[in-house]
Amino acid sequence: MPRQFPILDVGCGSGLISKVIPAELSYIGIDFNPDYLSRDWMGRAVDGKIMGSILRLPFKSNSFKTVLLLHAIEHFPQQLQTPLLKEAYRVLSLNGTFIISTPNRGTLRNADKFLPPHNPKHFHCLRVEELQDLLDEIGFRKLKRHGYDILLEYPTPLAKLIPYHLRRDLAGVFSVLEKYLIFTSTKG
Repeated sequence: MPRQFPILDVGCGSGLISKVIPAELSYIGIDFNPDYLSRDWMGRAVDGKIMGSILRLPFKSNSFKTVLLLHAIEHFPQQLQTPLLKEAYRVLSLNGTFIISTPNRGTLRNADKFLPPHNPKHFHCLRVEELQDLLDEIGFRKLKRHGYDILLEYPTPLAKLIPYHLRRDLAGVFSVLEKYLIFTSTKG
């Protein structure tokens, strides 16, 4: 049976997300770091691991049913984030699904942990409104924010007693509590 519904993981890193994607789905990852794609690969066997610039994706327009941009956009300066999103939009098929995740710069506590000196590889973390505006400007539609978690780290041992589903629900309702922004949207 041919593999269906090609998924592109833009900035795939060492491929961990590929482990949760069913093997019957075609998965291609692209990253600039050849070590991630070879000796440091921690994902499953996939259809493709491509070394290249994610600002100039080596694919035809409308090639992928799903495009993932998971914890990658914050590694680019602000002026390169729009071109990055435009490339993701270009290779996404009409009515295809785009999934993006990134640290929430607008969270009330611990937002400083997302930026240098705590994380020297992050250049520009986004606030929820900023990310929504960028996605809308590019042409993504049916934007939906999904709650992830209100905790970046446990402030006290008692915080571990708060069930994850409750933390996720709170994050979904109150964006200022959300630690990681997750949006799904479509090209249309």
